[in-house]
Amino acid sequence: MDLVRFVGQWFRAYFFELPGHGQSTPLAVPFTSELVATVVGQLVDRIGAQRFNLMGFSFGGILAMKTFLLLRQRIEKVVLISPCVTQRALRLTGSQRFAAVQLNGLLKSPSVRAFLDGAAKSRTKSRWLARIVHVVGKVENHGQLEARLAKVGPSLIEIVSREFDEILGAAFLRPDAKYENACHLAMSVNDPVLDYQTTLETLRSHFLKVHVSELSFPFHQPPRAFMFDELNDSFRARVAESILKG
Repeated sequence: MDLVRFVGQWFRAYFFELPGHGQSTPLAVPFTSELVATVVGQLVDRIGAQRFNLMGFSFGGILAMKTFLLLRQRIEKVVLISPCVTQRALRLTGSQRFAAVQLNGLLKSPSVRAFLDGAAKSRTKSRWLARIVHVVGKVENHGQLEARLAKVGPSLIEIVSREFDEILGAAFLRPDAKYENACHLAMSVNDPVLDYQTTLETLRSHFLKVHVSELSFPFHQPPRAFMFDELNDSFRARVAESILKG
C-alpha cells in the first residue's frame, strides 16, 4: 500500500483493516466505533507501543476520535485526512438526509441485505446499485464502486449500515479544557461530502492547536489511489514541515 510506504519514511506504520472489512474477521458482537477503539488498544499492546500516532481518513475520523478519547495518554499526534468528526459537516440537504436515513433503515432487514448481496453479484443489477450508492452517498468513482460491491456480503452490509448510523449522528462533547495533543488536518476546501470550515472549527474546539494542510482537490476520495512517487512529489515537504511543528 503506497500510503503506508509513504508514511513509513518517518514512522513505523501499521495499516488497520476494520473488523468485517476485506479479509478481516467480523466482531462477535454488533459493530460500534467504541469496540474498534478497544481493538486498536489491543493492537498497540500486542506490538508493544507505549506511545503512538494515529491516522484516520473519512469515517476513520470518527474511529480516530473514539480511539483518542480511550487512549489519549498514549497518543502523540492525531492525523486526520478529510475526517468525519461531526454530522453537521455532512453536505446533505434535508431531503437527502431523510432519504439516507430511510435507505439505511432498510439495511437493517436481513431480507433486504440478502437481496442486495444477490444484486451486487449480478453484473446487470450491480450497475444500478452502484449508481444509487454513487448518487445518494456522494461516493466518487462509481465504476470502482461496482467492483467493490461484488465482494460485499450480508455481514458487511450490516456493518456498513451501523457505520452510516454513526456518521449521521457523529458528535463529540467539547472538553472542559482543549487537548494539548498535536492534531494535524489535511482536507480539501472543495470536499463535496464534508464541509471544510465546519470540520476545522470542530477540531479547533477540541484541540489547543490544529496544524492544517489546506488542499484544493474537487473530490473527497481520490478517483484512484495516489502512487508512492506522487505522494512524495506532492506531499513530502508538507509532511516533513508538519512533523517539525510537532
